[in-house]
Amino acid sequence: MGEQNFLSNFALEGKIHSTDFIEIWMHYDSDRSGFMEQDEVTAFLTDLFKKKKGAVSNEVVNQAVQQLFMTYDENNDGQLSMNELYCILDVEDSIFGNLSHVDVMGNEEFDTLFNHYDKTGQGFIDSESALFALISDMMRRHGGEISAHELQRVRKAVLAVCDSDGNGRIDKSELQLVLKVASQAVKSSHDGDSHENLAR
Repeated sequence: MGEQNFLSNFALEGKIHSTDFIEIWMHYDSDRSGFMEQDEVTAFLTDLFKKKKGAVSNEVVNQAVQQLFMTYDENNDGQLSMNELYCILDVEDSIFGNLSHVDVMGNEEFDTLFNHYDKTGQGFIDSESALFALISDMMRRHGGEISAHELQRVRKAVLAVCDSDGNGRIDKSELQLVLKVASQAVKSSHDGDSHENLAR
């Protein structure tokens, strides 16, 4: 029996939940480099073809990999960034675009936000994919470049300040502080990018 296709865990028809996108990214960026190199993209496309079409030849996959890099590898560095994969997969729009200012959310908006990232109804946001998704959605709302390294930096800052009981999870009582810290960290990284772009 062959190895299970990782993508069989996800419904890839229509918009992809941002938490699912992060789980997919983390699985295929197997060396945690912050980029998907050619062999990782090949593994991703092989699973994607199998999910959608069943068996597929290596030749078809290799042609698709070359085409994908020609189309989406904007800086021609031979690897895909998280931002570039966002362009390939149809990820849902950032939920933050539908909310009033993060600092003055009503109870209903706050509950909607929490439940969006607590997809399984466990009563907490896990510190891996769901927290990464929340931060990346905030970055997308600000129009910033999404990089795996920047996500990791903001996540560490958020957990250091907000995970008061040290359990590696964010519960509802900690989320308000998470939003404040993450928002500040995202804005500072976005401002830094703007200054860098001006300096070029």
